[in-house]
Amino acid sequence: MRLLLITLLLVSSLYSKSGILDIEWSKVTQKQQKPSIPYPNVLTKGVKDTRLPVYIPRLFAYDKNMVVVADRYFYTISFILKDATIMISGDRTFQEDFSNQGSKFQKMMKASNVVEFSIEEEARIITANFNKQGANYELQIECQTKSDKRCIKEDFIKNLYKQLIVVGGNK
Repeated sequence: MRLLLITLLLVSSLYSKSGILDIEWSKVTQKQQKPSIPYPNVLTKGVKDTRLPVYIPRLFAYDKNMVVVADRYFYTISFILKDATIMISGDRTFQEDFSNQGSKFQKMMKASNVVEFSIEEEARIITANFNKQGANYELQIECQTKSDKRCIKEDFIKNLYKQLIVVGGNK
């Protein structure tokens, strides 16, 4: 199913115009949390130019060993755990017009759920895909062993998703 969706998105990008999503900043400011102490420099400097809300799980907001890769319209932040890696990414780009409007493809590309969880058991990866304030996000956990419960059951990722806080992003 995931392979089908990825293939459809790649095909759609061939027949579409890309653009930048509008962020609903009024909804962001209500939810943004003010830190009691400053966030680590790796985080604040890494996302200072990012033009979308930067979400990370509250438990990892002060992890100085996080890896941050960011640009104006996307970011990826990774946290290395014992036998697992957590990654969260945000993306403000989108595909706009389809040349084959009215086709079966358009029907397949209906609006998605608020958050969609998926488990890739063979790859030992569990993901949560969601849209907040007009941007696309993915929270992902990759485990080193097949028996790691963090990548077998949705409990761990659901808990991380519930703990997401805004730690940066500019208008």
